[in-house]
Amino acid sequence: MVGKPVVFGLPLEVLLEIFWYLHPLDLVYLTRVSKLFRSFLLHRRKAKSLWTGALKRIDRLPQCPSYLSEPAYANLLFWPFCHRCHSSCDVIQWELRVRCCNGCTSDMLVGREMLPSFVDQLNCVDVRQLIPMSVISSAGPCVRHTDNTYRKSLTVASHADVNKFNMQYKFVKGSPLSNDLIIYREKATEEIYKHVALCRIWEAEVADRRRKELVDQRKRDVVEKLECLGLGDELESLLSDASLSKEFDNLIVRQDQELTDSSCQVSLPRLQNFLEIRRARRLTVYLRDRFKILAVVVSEMIKTFKNDKTNTVFPHAIDICLLSEVRCMIDAPEVMSAEAFVNALTLRLPPLLLAWNRQATKQLADLVRAQLCSIDNDVDPLALAALVFRCSNCRLHVTYPSALTHPCLHAKTFDKPWVQLPMETTALGRTMSPVEIYEKAAIEAFEMHPWNCTVLEADGYTKRIHNLFQALGRDPNSTAVNDMESCPIRVTCKSCSGSRNRMILTYRTALIHLVRNHSDGKNDAVWGVVV
Repeated sequence: MVGKPVVFGLPLEVLLEIFWYLHPLDLVYLTRVSKLFRSFLLHRRKAKSLWTGALKRIDRLPQCPSYLSEPAYANLLFWPFCHRCHSSCDVIQWELRVRCCNGCTSDMLVGREMLPSFVDQLNCVDVRQLIPMSVISSAGPCVRHTDNTYRKSLTVASHADVNKFNMQYKFVKGSPLSNDLIIYREKATEEIYKHVALCRIWEAEVADRRRKELVDQRKRDVVEKLECLGLGDELESLLSDASLSKEFDNLIVRQDQELTDSSCQVSLPRLQNFLEIRRARRLTVYLRDRFKILAVVVSEMIKTFKNDKTNTVFPHAIDICLLSEVRCMIDAPEVMSAEAFVNALTLRLPPLLLAWNRQATKQLADLVRAQLCSIDNDVDPLALAALVFRCSNCRLHVTYPSALTHPCLHAKTFDKPWVQLPMETTALGRTMSPVEIYEKAAIEAFEMHPWNCTVLEADGYTKRIHNLFQALGRDPNSTAVNDMESCPIRVTCKSCSGSRNRMILTYRTALIHLVRNHSDGKNDAVWGVVV
C-alpha cells in the first residue's frame, strides 16, 4: 500500500511558509492536487493572505476586483486551459471572465442576437451597459483580433452572465425594484469594463516583456551558433555598429519565437551569408591598401634587379602577393602598421622574387611533361630544342623563357567560377573562403589575374617539329637547345624554296618558319640538309 506523500505530514506553519513564496499558478495547481490542499487553499479566511500576497508579487498586475475571489482571479490569469473542457487556451475573454476554446463556444457564449427579448424592452441605451459583452472573431474566441485568420467580428456574452441577469429580472419584474436592478447592473458592468481596461494594459506589457525575452534569447542562440561557425569576430564587429546591428536584428532576431532546429536551418544560412559578405567587403578594403603598398615596393625592387642576368624574368606584383610567405604577412593576426609592412616586405622580397621564378619554372616544366608524355624523367623539358608553345588564347607561338612573361598568362581563366561572379551573388550561392576573398581582392586591386600557364600548349606543333628534327637526324624528345646551338647543320625548306633561290635556315629559324607557314599535314613541309 502506497503511503501518503511526506508533504502532507509537514506542520501547517511549514506549509504556509512554503506556500507564501509560490506563484499564483503554483497555488492553482495545488488546489487540484488533493482535497486537503483544495479545502485549505480555497478557504476564504485561512488562505486569503496567501493568494493576496502571491498576486501582489506579480509586477504591475491590477488589483483583484470585487466581483472575483483571489483564487478565481488567479485561475483566470494563469491557468492556460479552457474553463469547460480543459483544453489548451491562451486567450482570455476579459469582459466575460472566462477562457473558452473554439469547441466550447456554443456552450459558454451567447451572441447578441440570441439574448432574451426583454433585454431590448428595458429602459437602457445599450445592452452592453447591463451585461458585460466581448468581441470575438467568427473563427472562434481563441483567435486574436491581430491574427491573420481573424475574420468577422461577433459580439457575445457569457451564458453565466445572461442566466444570472435573467433570474434577477424575473425576480423584480413588474415591481419598483426593476429600476434599481438596472442601476445596479450598470454600476457592476461599468466596474468590469474599467478593470478590463487595466487588465488589457497589463496583458500587453507582459506580452511585450515576453517578446523581448524571446528576442534576446533568440539573439543569444544565434550568436552562439554563428560563433561555432567561426564568425564570432565579425559578429562582434557588426554588433558594435548601431546601424549594422539593426540590420542584423531585421534579418533574424526580431522574430519573437524560440530558435528551433527547423527555423535555424532556414534563418542561419541567410545570416551567415550576410556576415560573409560583410567580412569579404571589409577584408577587401584592408587588402587593397596593403596591395597598393606591395605594388610600390615590388616595382622599386625590380628596378634594382634589372641588371641581374641570372634572374631575367620578373613577376608581377599580383604574383608576389599570392606567395604563401607574403600572404602570411598580410593575413597576420596582429595587424602590422604600414611602415612595418614595408620594412618586412623589403627585407624578404629578393628571395621571394627568386622563389617565384623557381615556382613558375617548375609549373611550366610540369605542364610540358604532362602534355608530352614521351619525355624521359632525366631530361629537362624546358631545355628541349624542339619545345615551342602555342597560346590557346591568342594562338601565337612562344618559346622558353619568354613563355614565362607571355601576356595571356595573366588573362582571365574560367576554371574558377567564383572569379566571374559578383561578391554578393557568390556569397548567397556559396560561402567564399578567405583564400578566395584574398585572391579576388588582388585581382581587383592589380586589375589582372594571377599567373597561370595552363593557357600554353606544348604539343601544338608536335608533328611539324618532329618532321624537322627527323631531317636533322636528332631526337626531339632529348635534344637540348645548347646541343642545337652548337650544331653547324643548316636546312632548307624545299616546299618554300624556288628553283633559283632557296632558304638556308638554322634550326631556330627553321622552327619559326614552320610554325608560321606550315601545318601538321604529312607532306606540307619537306626539309633538306644543306651540305
